[in-house]
Amino acid sequence: MEEVVRMPVDLSMVEQARQGDASAFEAIYREYQSQIAGYLYRMVGDPDIAADLTQDVFVNAYRSIGRTQPGLNLRGWLYTIASNAALSYHRRRKIVQWSPLDPSGNDATALGLEEQMVNREELGTALRALPPEQAACILLSVRDGFSYQEIASMLGISEGAVKTRTYRARLALARSLRASEESDG
Repeated sequence: MEEVVRMPVDLSMVEQARQGDASAFEAIYREYQSQIAGYLYRMVGDPDIAADLTQDVFVNAYRSIGRTQPGLNLRGWLYTIASNAALSYHRRRKIVQWSPLDPSGNDATALGLEEQMVNREELGTALRALPPEQAACILLSVRDGFSYQEIASMLGISEGAVKTRTYRARLALARSLRASEESDG
């Protein structure tokens, strides 16, 4: 069985993809597919829908990459497409479904497994209660590590709006989790 060597995506590969090189775009897909799929899963809460949206993101990216400018911030551009896909999905469905920040359990602490599951479920419930625009800002910031400026560019809003939405999301999450602790307590 032949092992596939994964080369990191660099600016020259992005430029090749911009010029229509399908193998360069395939490398981009391999590099970013799991990140985008994970982000979309957290946004929509359904693995099948996230998989469909991920396909849509990369089909749109493939069709559009030739119209981008040299020096493209590829990661930010892909997350912009993914954010728009998730927000469009929510607008169409009028359903807000969020999942825990890390359903794989990578955020494990000294808590027991049962406590971790309760905390993850409480966090998922709190995230589901947020407006999609606030959840997108907090997930892109806290979970995916984008700056406020990058998020503003991705979502087509001002940096101040990103800060406000993130702040409000943090307050709402804290309030919800505090209320949950008090009701358990």
